[in-house]
Amino acid sequence: MTFQELPLRESLIRAITERGYVEPTEIQAQAIPALATTETDFVGQAQTGTGKTAAFSLPLLNKIDFTNRDVQALILTPTRELANQITEEIKKFSTYEKVKTLAVYGGVSLEGQIRGLRKDRPQIVVGTPGRVLDLIDRGVLILDNAKYAVLDEADEMLDMGFIDDVKQILSNLGEDRKTWMFSATMPAPILSLIKTYLKDPLVVKVQKKTLSNESIDQKHYVVRHNNMSEAICRILDSLEDYYGMIFCRTKVDAKTLADELNARGYPSDSLHGDMSQQQRDITMKNFKLKKINMLVCTDVAARGIDVDNLTHVINFGLPQDIESYVHRIGRTGRAGMKGTAITLVEPSERYRLRMVENNTKARIVQATLPTPAELKEVMVRKELKKFDNVIENLDKLSTDPVFTEKFSELSKEDLLKVMYNHIFKSQISRYDHSPSLEIQERRPENRDRQNREFNDRGNDRGNDRGSRDQGRPNHSGNMRFFVNIGKDHGLTLKSLLGSISDMVKVEERLIRNVDMKETFSFLEVPEQYGEVLLKVNTPMIIDRTVRFELTRSAPMSRPHFGGGDRDRRPSFRSGSNHRNGDRNGNRSERSFRS
Repeated sequence: MTFQELPLRESLIRAITERGYVEPTEIQAQAIPALATTETDFVGQAQTGTGKTAAFSLPLLNKIDFTNRDVQALILTPTRELANQITEEIKKFSTYEKVKTLAVYGGVSLEGQIRGLRKDRPQIVVGTPGRVLDLIDRGVLILDNAKYAVLDEADEMLDMGFIDDVKQILSNLGEDRKTWMFSATMPAPILSLIKTYLKDPLVVKVQKKTLSNESIDQKHYVVRHNNMSEAICRILDSLEDYYGMIFCRTKVDAKTLADELNARGYPSDSLHGDMSQQQRDITMKNFKLKKINMLVCTDVAARGIDVDNLTHVINFGLPQDIESYVHRIGRTGRAGMKGTAITLVEPSERYRLRMVENNTKARIVQATLPTPAELKEVMVRKELKKFDNVIENLDKLSTDPVFTEKFSELSKEDLLKVMYNHIFKSQISRYDHSPSLEIQERRPENRDRQNREFNDRGNDRGNDRGSRDQGRPNHSGNMRFFVNIGKDHGLTLKSLLGSISDMVKVEERLIRNVDMKETFSFLEVPEQYGEVLLKVNTPMIIDRTVRFELTRSAPMSRPHFGGGDRDRRPSFRSGSNHRNGDRNGNRSERSFRS
């Protein structure tokens, strides 16, 4: 079966085709025809990364009445990342449709999402349970005319304690609504939910597969996106021989990276959707003839390419789904040969990396980028190899008298120094003062569950939700800090979170209640990281030396999660009295007056 054979509107088929999709996955092939043509409750059991987003998004778009500006479908997800991902996918699928989609979740401005609901009037809302329930309680999210409810990653929502919220949300929907549920596993509470809220559902179960390849050495490096190009250059410098492909998410990244690699002396070319067929043919011919060692491409542009003997596959960031990851790395390690798959991961993508590991049944080891000393050694060895053939045919060589005279007075040692610096000066000097690019692992594996709870459960909920907060983990023990840098210094939320995360190895999403003023800021971190932050020697943020000081409110007995979810703490303004503190040296927020 192909996507063209599925019972979808022509506009949807056109958008799918332009994205390069040809054959649906197993869950898509079974779910889309049933959901697009019938009115039924549905349960799909399939592992993460099997294409479930398209399995429910496409039939949903096929059913939406674009002339109706009411919310017609609600999609619930366990995390904000997944909510954003689904929203972006729906927007791509609906390129030729007049549908509006809005993602709602905690950790960002509640007011902005309220404006989005009232002004844009989306037909599809994608959100995390806590924020969705908050918006329902406020009378902003009206679901009276919602015909479809989709529960994605239902077992994850159960694990994160959202199942009661999900039940309450479903109770707010009309009895005639259709509920579609997707889950990798079916524990007892999920089965109970199905029995209570779904009516005679159609059940599709896709068998879990092991997708790993033992002939491929899989490793990853944790670096920020703006350091990924430099990281790839260091990796290539450390290899004495390579022939492979680099996968990027966007054609802009592919073209930019290929240009940068060529400028740095790595023979490369890009393959992306803006190229003509003639350009593609020339690029592929050069790659197969090994006139270029690295082909930088997007997933769509690389579909159908089959090149043997690839030594390396490099992921410039994780792909959107696990099947793409498996398809990418499967291009190396063929025919009994060993291959290497390298993935550059942003700090915020670590949770997705663990999902890939769980579903591929393979360990993707965190590796360390080569040091400047190691890079210099490899570069010298590679250059010296070029002399092997020359040395073997020494008796056939001659020199020019002018050349000989130039070096006649130099000793052997001095001549070697001249040759070394002449050959390697530009290459080696590049790494003389190179900073470290990677970010080390921030937490042991047994803390994954705890951090996941911090990540969404707290941020998704209003802080005055009353009885619904009972039974949730006690998030007390945060330490609140003053830092003497603000917006006037060029500070952004991204640079603030990233810098603190690097300093104390704390997950960015555990840095809460950030309050940036013109010349200073406040923030909170869990107590164990706060103690480390106080001991950082000469902390730097955006190339500026800063200082961190405790406020009187640390540690807090009740956290106020960032983003404005009914945050009822007092408002503190900046002013000239910022040096005031208590007798213990703790910074008092109440000393900041305008």
